[in-house]
Amino acid sequence: MPHTKTFPETSAVELRDRLLETVRQQVPVPFTERDAERALAALLTTDNLWDAIRMSRVPLRVLSAFWHQLIAEGLLEAHDGALRLTESGQALAQALGAAPVREATCVHCEGRSVDYRTLPDDVVERFAEICRHRPEAIQDYDQGFVTEATTLARIAFAWHRGDLEGKQLLVLGDDDLMSIAAALTGAPAYVLAVDIDDRLIQFINDVARREGLDRLEAVRYDLREPLPTSWLRRFDTFMTDPTESFLGFKTTIERGLLALRGPGCAGYFGLTHVESSYEKWAQIQRFLLDSGVVLTDLIDDFSAYVNWGYIESMRSWEWLPTHRLPERPWYYSALHRIELLHTPAPENAAVEGDIFTDEEAATT
Repeated sequence: MPHTKTFPETSAVELRDRLLETVRQQVPVPFTERDAERALAALLTTDNLWDAIRMSRVPLRVLSAFWHQLIAEGLLEAHDGALRLTESGQALAQALGAAPVREATCVHCEGRSVDYRTLPDDVVERFAEICRHRPEAIQDYDQGFVTEATTLARIAFAWHRGDLEGKQLLVLGDDDLMSIAAALTGAPAYVLAVDIDDRLIQFINDVARREGLDRLEAVRYDLREPLPTSWLRRFDTFMTDPTESFLGFKTTIERGLLALRGPGCAGYFGLTHVESSYEKWAQIQRFLLDSGVVLTDLIDDFSAYVNWGYIESMRSWEWLPTHRLPERPWYYSALHRIELLHTPAPENAAVEGDIFTDEEAATT
């Protein structure tokens, strides 16, 4: 029988701790023992780099650094988009108690808890046709839109939670075309989409005219500027997919909160593991609580993103130990629903600085 290398538990722990310390010295992004275990579990499950990113649930910047250290120690091989633990790497993972990832996603709702196919058939069909002509995602605004099924599922979820029917809906940044999907249902009383991208504004307004969606409007707006007075305390629900630097996230959510009428109103946003550590998730949750909202729902991997055309120029491309374009979605975000408990009072002022990039940003 072939010899399989084994690690005594003490040696495995010492090696893991040395790897952790090296990674922490190299990259200013939180990285824990549990993160290392998740990363090894992903490598025991798949040799596809992009699938390993999704399964690891670790910010890509620090995950890439960990991979490079595994390679330097002879524990991992990387070639042509594939990552394969060596015999020693597999032995280390086993000694540390890592096990392959067991995915148990519902085949009907794809893990979202709602099925977008419960929407009227004509909404699904019309939205699919509209999306055929949508503007491409561009890197200038950190764009990357989700699949059609994701957008429709977000709308179905909001409808299910009572945040759509007869409501005034604000969409802050709309390369996902959530405003169009919502308007197609005929449920909202009014839908306003705001975005800095003139292409999207023209596209949404053209669709509204062509499809007879007289309750839908799109207006150009830069989130770094104060919210217009006419939008303050006007809306029942806001939806957004914010950039994940803390400044960018905070700015976007505060604009949404300022737009809500008052207690009981809701907001929806996404948050990834690729660009946000659990430390940042905790920082965001503290900010939300301090802002007078409660987190009512969190569904991981709810939103799947279409592979954008600038992957080779995003900042994380050079971090990867091997390069091959992804063939299926790899970038996912968790859907969050928040509900306002009392009227918040964030400052409605202009925001300066880089709202797109921080130490954990990967796709800018």
